[in-house]
Amino acid sequence: MSAPGAVALFPAFRPGASALHSARAGVGAAFCAALALVFVVFEHPLIVGAGVAAVVVAAWGAGAAPELARAARLAVAVALLVVVVNPLLSSDGTTVLVRGPSLLGHPFDVTLEAVAYGAVAGLRLVGLILACALFSATVDPDDLLRSLRRVSPRSALTAALAVRLVPVLARDASRRSEAARSRVRPARRTALARAALAGSLERAIEVAAALEVRGYGTPARATGERPWTTRGLDRTAPRAHRRSRHDARVGATAVAIAAVAVVAAMAGAAPFAAYPRLELAWGIAEIALAAAIVCLAGAPFVGAGARLGVAGADRAAVEGLDG
Repeated sequence: MSAPGAVALFPAFRPGASALHSARAGVGAAFCAALALVFVVFEHPLIVGAGVAAVVVAAWGAGAAPELARAARLAVAVALLVVVVNPLLSSDGTTVLVRGPSLLGHPFDVTLEAVAYGAVAGLRLVGLILACALFSATVDPDDLLRSLRRVSPRSALTAALAVRLVPVLARDASRRSEAARSRVRPARRTALARAALAGSLERAIEVAAALEVRGYGTPARATGERPWTTRGLDRTAPRAHRRSRHDARVGATAVAIAAVAVVAAMAGAAPFAAYPRLELAWGIAEIALAAAIVCLAGAPFVGAGARLGVAGADRAAVEGLDG
């Protein structure tokens, strides 16, 4: 049962049959990070719009379009807030659209430059949220944490526990909220708070007991083997560290997107300035850059659909056995 409200707006990982699902978690995370990099280094509306289109193309190729559509509702709400608030707080710019009142020496004028900057900032936020949603929907968090286990095992364990407990806490919060609305008397609310605290402590004890059974925190053996990599926990490690035939394709695309974005930004391509006057370049270079970003985002999924059915089915079967 999924948690209602804002938690349901952000997707959770589900095994799929796409190249992005089949690639190793680190490679998939790099692909999503490369798409997010576009919204960090560029402010030009054409390039930012192309970045959003690139995320949508990647989500469609990965079969995660419904999950991205749910996240888009949250992204659009945040973007609209930025679009509305920025012109009210910033009166910079030379093109005044609405002459507002002055309060404490600050004129509340609405300028074209402030509206344009707020719109671009909102579009960049939409792109970043959608890129994060694509990562959440297509990259297995367990595989990603297992890949970090050798680098920092304690941090990986802490992150794994946090990832697992966040949905549980969200469901508990929603249930407590519903219970509080149905029990309006203060005495019952106090009893509800005591029950919630007792439940949290009981869950903490259960997690600690499970870690102790698996050998976490015990002295390491003389062979140097980590005590928490027991046979029961390590049964999925080969799947986490295995290589996939899609790693090269997805990884090369991630490097290409990041390289194109960084090189173009360093070369001064797609300049954009909102203040004091709105200035932006529209030419062949900007159109070519936007087209390159969109095409590269869809490259890992071209010609891979016919061969991914078996791999995706195998991966789903393995996930079912692990569960």
